[in-house]
Amino acid sequence: MTRFGKAALVGLDHTPEAGIKPFTDQVAAGLRCNSRLARWRHLAFYNYAFNYIFWLRTKSNDPARLRTLGRLERWVRAPLARVGRTPRAAEFRDIDFHFAEKMLEPALVDRMAAAMFAPQTFSDPYLPGFEHVGAPEATDHPFLYMDPQRLFSDPAFLEICANPDLIAFCREAIGPGAALSWAWAWISQPAGFAYQNQNWHRDCAEPLNFIRVFVPLSPIGSREDGPLELIPRTSGLREFYDVRRFSDAELDPLKQASGAGVVLAEKGDVYFVNTFALHRGTPPLQRRGMLSLLVSLGPSHRTPMIRKLEKREVPEHLRPLIAKNRSFFRHLIG
Repeated sequence: MTRFGKAALVGLDHTPEAGIKPFTDQVAAGLRCNSRLARWRHLAFYNYAFNYIFWLRTKSNDPARLRTLGRLERWVRAPLARVGRTPRAAEFRDIDFHFAEKMLEPALVDRMAAAMFAPQTFSDPYLPGFEHVGAPEATDHPFLYMDPQRLFSDPAFLEICANPDLIAFCREAIGPGAALSWAWAWISQPAGFAYQNQNWHRDCAEPLNFIRVFVPLSPIGSREDGPLELIPRTSGLREFYDVRRFSDAELDPLKQASGAGVVLAEKGDVYFVNTFALHRGTPPLQRRGMLSLLVSLGPSHRTPMIRKLEKREVPEHLRPLIAKNRSFFRHLIG
């Protein structure tokens, strides 16, 4: 990687995050074509996406600047679109949160959970070099991330993403060009302490217009289940936007004034969050799984690492739904 201030030229062997295979490793694993055209297309897209995030997006996390750039991006991509005009989208823009009860069939959530809890290779983006091969219960590591390529090709994952109500809300909230640009599936395990994103923070390296979609893979009925904790209406706050973790003591007055709370959910519930607002996971007392989608107008720096699925790889019963929402799947399905 060659740096020019915060801008950079990244190569085929570069990865945006621990646990994500770079282009060269995907080629070696037979996941990507190694033609000259494929290499140049990847380099062009990856350098665009990487610098969109690490130069334009993160040059300053001042909320006023980000609102202005976000409006410009929406105008450039869809100048005639009326974004945030439905009551639920307007509420989301106001409080940074929207909850949808029973959006998904519990049996579908169970299938996604079975895929994630099966023995496989897990990584940890916060701990480069960590790898666990086997069943999740065979390790006490607090965070286990499912391999992204395995996740992106899982039939249950694709069916969740193709849910018409899920797609509709994302488009209402951030615009008609909303697209799936990354996803994570992880297992949180009891550790006796707050691990990494279980401390107060903002997501500061995401696209200008984005939304995080959370799908709990088991019921979250109390703090023992490790719910998300959120301080609403803080995505536009002019304080606490530096990139670091914050303590309870620092944020207690704000939490009391803004009505911070935890998000409890039943199986099949889905919630949508602007995670530039202050939030944290809470340490669970029992093992639980979570799926989270990143939906955005611009790409994440991770997006170019998605190997596009061919249409024949998509379950036949999902093809009509996906065909109706091709732009939503433009990074995932060729």
